[in-house]
Amino acid sequence: MNFLLPAHNLEKWLKRLAAWAKIFYSFTENGKAHTIRYNPDNFISPDFKNIRTAENIKHFFFPSRGVVARFPTVLDLRPEPIVIMGVKNCDLRGVDVFDRVFLHWQPVDDLYKIRRENTIIISSDCPEPMETCFCNFVGLKPYPEGIADLNITLVKSGYLIEVFSKRGEDLVHADSDLFEEVKDGFVDEREDTRRRALERLDGINKNRINDKIPGLVEKASKNKIRDARDDCVECFSCLHCCPTCYCFLLSDYKRGDDIERIRTWDACYYAAYARVGGGANPRSRIDERFWNRFQCKFNYFYQYERIFACSGCGRCFSGCSAKIDIREVLSKL
Repeated sequence: MNFLLPAHNLEKWLKRLAAWAKIFYSFTENGKAHTIRYNPDNFISPDFKNIRTAENIKHFFFPSRGVVARFPTVLDLRPEPIVIMGVKNCDLRGVDVFDRVFLHWQPVDDLYKIRRENTIIISSDCPEPMETCFCNFVGLKPYPEGIADLNITLVKSGYLIEVFSKRGEDLVHADSDLFEEVKDGFVDEREDTRRRALERLDGINKNRINDKIPGLVEKASKNKIRDARDDCVECFSCLHCCPTCYCFLLSDYKRGDDIERIRTWDACYYAAYARVGGGANPRSRIDERFWNRFQCKFNYFYQYERIFACSGCGRCFSGCSAKIDIREVLSKL
């Protein structure tokens, strides 16, 4: 189903949504897209035209540091309802990965489940990919085809809204007076925008990875691995900004009369990542930890789910001190 939200009704819709949920959306400052919270007293117009925000959205579902339990006190960990707008397809791949890991595998992560159920995702097309973008390299498109509840495409008359879920449909019907029927030409305009984005990406990324990559990653020689990580300075930017990484640690701390359990992100480039009791570490060398990231995203996860645990968002390349490019590393295999 498709609906049209006229441009002048966007702020009205945000005000109504803000009556029951926190609203976050993308905006552009100094040429970079960022995520901000909607403030009705200081309205900043969303920007759905730019590429993904500099920050990934996994913080909403899987915070870098969060309390998951307290003993003997029982915590109420139910979050407030949230609406995230302008999410690009590369970040939706991260949500897809988390859904598979924390919801579809056993045991189910109840805290993630609660956050996911309390979050409405409104995605948007990516009409102007940049040189750092490589979603098509890993088999994705610059526009969503699911995962989100609604999708936004900019058209001349406003915002073309595509419904992906029952929650999205209910959201539109709740404020149906703000939406209009889709007229002839709006869908064609969207398809033209998407075609140009695909052509742009085809020019940026002339290669694609395929189902042979898992085997090539697994059998990569020590020389190829060393050459790939040779410039790595272990700044960990690629792991902290990645929308699909899901490794974590659990630690207990005393808080007054209670014990508080904290979950924090872990990262495979950390020296202690694979260390076990007694101090043994099967990945003590940086070469081994560096390649574990490639194994995880392009081999191990693919074996389980038949998708790559990489979204092609390009944040790793943008943040890398040495400008190590996943595309080049894999293409050399």
